[in-house]
Amino acid sequence: MAFRLPRGTRLIRFPSADGLQLEGRLTPGSAEQGVVLCHPHPLYGGSMLTPVILTVEAAFHAAGWTTLAFNFRGVGASEGSHGEGKTEVADVAGALAHLRGALGGAPRTVAVAGYSFGSHVGGRAAAADPGVGFYLGVAPVVLRYDYGFLRELRGRVALIAGARDEYSDAARLEALAASLAARPWLRVLDADHFFAEVLDDLGAACGEAIAWATAP
Repeated sequence: MAFRLPRGTRLIRFPSADGLQLEGRLTPGSAEQGVVLCHPHPLYGGSMLTPVILTVEAAFHAAGWTTLAFNFRGVGASEGSHGEGKTEVADVAGALAHLRGALGGAPRTVAVAGYSFGSHVGGRAAAADPGVGFYLGVAPVVLRYDYGFLRELRGRVALIAGARDEYSDAARLEALAASLAARPWLRVLDADHFFAEVLDDLGAACGEAIAWATAP
């Protein structure tokens, strides 16, 4: 899949909730719907330029959403250092605050979408924010992290996983889905953790999840 950033995309800087300056990529769309995108593990090369994040970002933009991808602390030109997933929650909170401001303060739907490490950190931030109406977790790392926080989310939940993901497990993923009060939208693709050969399929699945989340 070739990636071309849409016209109007601009690099920005914004503060985390604890005062660090982070770099991000804001692409304007509807003022009614916006999403924060959270990248995979910084210590393994994750950044806002990761192909999976670009794929998810493109799906939201195609659906008309305003998107904000950003680099966690210590990545690229973002200040600070890696916080083992603990302090990064403040990065997501800062991104949500900046996104709301960019949308005029009162959007209809604010979402968080995260991939791998980003699905865990982003999901924890989303669970702590009662204004988040949609969470999309791509390749949730259920063999390494506890995703019980999803039970605290107020909005709709969608999960996309790979059938051959070495950091996931079909039984644990199904148990997680069954534990939520409302059944999440769930799609399992024929892919490993990185979706390298199926980015088009991933983009299509994201589009379906977004449509499901915004249906009446």
